[in-house]
Amino acid sequence: MHLRDRISLFHLAAFGDWHIVAEMDASRSFVAVDSYRKAASSDAPAAWNYKGLTIHADPRLHEHVAELVRAALPLGASVLDLAAGSGAMCLRLKDIGMRPTGTDLVAENFRLHGEVDFVTANLNDEIPAPLRQGFDCVIATELIEHLENPRHLIRQCHELLKPGGLLIISSPNTSSSISLAQFVRTGEFRWFTPLQYGNDGHIMPILLPVLRYALEECRFANIQIHSIAPLRFAGLNWWKMRLLAWLLRRVIARPLLEGDFLIAQATRPR
Repeated sequence: MHLRDRISLFHLAAFGDWHIVAEMDASRSFVAVDSYRKAASSDAPAAWNYKGLTIHADPRLHEHVAELVRAALPLGASVLDLAAGSGAMCLRLKDIGMRPTGTDLVAENFRLHGEVDFVTANLNDEIPAPLRQGFDCVIATELIEHLENPRHLIRQCHELLKPGGLLIISSPNTSSSISLAQFVRTGEFRWFTPLQYGNDGHIMPILLPVLRYALEECRFANIQIHSIAPLRFAGLNWWKMRLLAWLLRRVIARPLLEGDFLIAQATRPR
């Protein structure tokens, strides 16, 4: 039996009837793309959108990241949006006066071909040569949890930036008190259950200190990490879960970031 077949059997055993569509074989990386291919084939407007372009994340995250870029960069700055999806962030960046470039594995989902530069790329692999021009800013929103090797992405972001360039990375916050409470109870971080693995392709949870270590190891400077958008769902109002989260806040030695999205900013030294 080939390794690819053994992997497929493992998926069936681990996830029952859940259907995982991914691009992989024994020699290539794993990337779950089913939901993005479905988005590309649909013309229906998404509930979360920017001027009709689907936002594959919480809209507050896109708004916040755009404000960070606006505050940090001059008009006309070059910004690379990794995993650009439909192009919603690229269009938002263009609207605030930046020069965006998008890249994604699912090229047909990108709706700004001809308006915004775009390069198809599997970000588990090496960044394609056309992107190695040096950008003023690189954005990777809700991407790193989809990739096999977070440090590989961060190293490549360092190479893509001009000296003094800005990196902005976001990822689901595994280190909030409610996420840690969920881990204690179920062994799974919030946003990293089998449901998110199968449907959303969340394959790599990254803890806040590990994200900081990775940025430092890749020679980034001026590292700042914060969180935004604490979300509320009915299931999380269960009193036992809330009590456990409260206890964890009391016993953990450091303050916890309680938003659902971690956002890291760092610069490539000049």
